[in-house]
Amino acid sequence: MSDRNNAANANANRNNNNGGRCANTSLVYTMKKIRDIYLKIISKENLYAAVYMAAKGRRYRDTTADFNFYLEEEIDRLHRELSQKTYCHGKYRLFTIYEPKERKIAAAPFRDRVVHHAVHDVIEPIIDKTFIYDSYACRKDKGTHKAVDRAQSFLRANKFCFHGDIKKYFPSINHGMLKEILRRKIDDADLLWLLDEIIDSAMSLRGAVGDEAIAERRDCFAPKCGARNDSRIGLPIGNLTSQFFANLYLSELDYFIKFDLRERYYLRYMDDFLVFGNDKRELFKIRETIGDFLNNNLSLNLHEGKSQVYQTKRGINFLGFRIFRNYRRLTSNNTRRFRKRLKSFGYLSRTFPEDKTVRDEIRDSVRCWVAHSKYANTKRLRLNIWSHLVEKKEVLGNSLKEILLDGVGVGFSRERERERVNSRIRRNSFVQKVSYYISLGDNSAFCESTKRLCW
Repeated sequence: MSDRNNAANANANRNNNNGGRCANTSLVYTMKKIRDIYLKIISKENLYAAVYMAAKGRRYRDTTADFNFYLEEEIDRLHRELSQKTYCHGKYRLFTIYEPKERKIAAAPFRDRVVHHAVHDVIEPIIDKTFIYDSYACRKDKGTHKAVDRAQSFLRANKFCFHGDIKKYFPSINHGMLKEILRRKIDDADLLWLLDEIIDSAMSLRGAVGDEAIAERRDCFAPKCGARNDSRIGLPIGNLTSQFFANLYLSELDYFIKFDLRERYYLRYMDDFLVFGNDKRELFKIRETIGDFLNNNLSLNLHEGKSQVYQTKRGINFLGFRIFRNYRRLTSNNTRRFRKRLKSFGYLSRTFPEDKTVRDEIRDSVRCWVAHSKYANTKRLRLNIWSHLVEKKEVLGNSLKEILLDGVGVGFSRERERERVNSRIRRNSFVQKVSYYISLGDNSAFCESTKRLCW
């Protein structure tokens, strides 16, 4: 299988180097099916490893601690249920987040998250080899920053960009189509049973309190049926397997754009994707073609307001960055959220000098944002944020100076400020003198003054 995947990757590279033309797409669409892997997934060794991965970052929470307290008994019970195929997914706990926008999150019980990791950590490395190079979401050695780097390199080579966004992606994923895609890649009845159980676990969200987004779609949850005839839709946001399934689901779109439409400059991050080109009318045709493909083959719809064609010289918004040919900026929403976070830290700063826990929490949060912001040109932005913070909360501002101004430097800030003021003075002085000489009609004095000012 590795030889076939290597051949597919080599074929894709040749296509890119040949202007995106594809002579043979069969290598990309086919792969050796996964067989006889279920016993490895439900083995106790894999389940113990899954417990370790599922507990990361939440080791001291009640549900995690309870599971680990009876670890051997819980693993034995899970192994027995999975072996006898009596495992049943538990009910989700629902909560809402509001940053960066309001979303309903479904948290599975800890024992079910262990099963998610056990499945994902075995099959994901195998199926990942079938994804195209320019798919960047939820993949090892990919991610947001590499996607932004790639988008900027594509932007420099093209005049226009089609930015596509799928409307309500996770709540719109069709269960039957997803199961059909999995069956094209997996030939293991036991594993498919477990994957179907995880996918169908969204049924437990029907009776959840306060879940308005899924409550609107209750009519779409039909009784269990065959994979092809399953018309239920929606995956819970919050599952590790949901991210993987969502990425796999749109790999069909990747194949279509890359090897049927033969678009060279294409990349995708989950449901956000970009297609670059130098012909604006051609990109509008591609938008219509992609919209028809999504609707007919994946039961998805493009977001009409967000899916537009832009000129690359004006920059594009992608993954929290405003990308231009030679520089990047953070989007205003990103900066606004960070300023709001600093404002909330201001209320904690009353105990800042004494409380080490609060101090470390604030510094770690700011350090994370600064590390992310360094992927854009943000020296001036961070200097302005720090100056404003010192005016409002001097103690907090001085304590965060080293972090916020990392890589900026006092010399840089003073020199840039001096240059900005001097350039404004010279510009205003020049305009005033030109206006004065023009009013007098003295062309010789005007020319001499212009030469002096320009020199």
